[in-house]
Amino acid sequence: MELRGPRVLIRPWKQHDDELADDWPPYNDPFDPLWNLPRPSSFSNGMWNALLDYGAYRRSWAVEHGGALIGRISLREIDERRGQARLGITFAAPYVGQGLGTEALTLFLDYYFETLRYHLIALDVAAPNVRAVRCYTRLGFQYIESDWRNAGALFDRRVLDQPAYAPLRRHFRDDARGLKVEFFEMRLYREEWMRRRTPTGTGHHG
Repeated sequence: MELRGPRVLIRPWKQHDDELADDWPPYNDPFDPLWNLPRPSSFSNGMWNALLDYGAYRRSWAVEHGGALIGRISLREIDERRGQARLGITFAAPYVGQGLGTEALTLFLDYYFETLRYHLIALDVAAPNVRAVRCYTRLGFQYIESDWRNAGALFDRRVLDQPAYAPLRRHFRDDARGLKVEFFEMRLYREEWMRRRTPTGTGHHG
């Protein structure tokens, strides 16, 4: 399987890609330690209760741009019977903010809903990751609910005192176990994706 867009190519992830991804430069973002905090096993909105045992099974795809590996798209908590899974996406820092992630996800969601014929896709995203939340919202993902996760020792909470980050403070709170950060649970149904894609006549994949 290969999906081709104007600027990106999506193909199955290979073992060698792990080494390439290890060489991606770190993000110059004080909030980066929060982006991939683990989803608590106790958190569920009911629909996903039965999926907690599926967590070890993951399918992954590589995203290329100009012949370089720039990102990874993955599915976990895959339930073939119900036609649903959980989305994960990681992009190398030099390629963020150029619309490449949106292009790649558009290609992949066409494949997910049209070719694989899945019914629903879910994701969880750190609320302070404003760029990612905006991208998902533009693609049609709807907010469902929030959970709060331990921010961890790698995050320097002093950055929240900076005026530039004042709008993000509402996504943090303290409790007896320390600083917590809000994560959004979002989902997108096939019907909504097809409704958004059909008027433009671009509901196809390469």
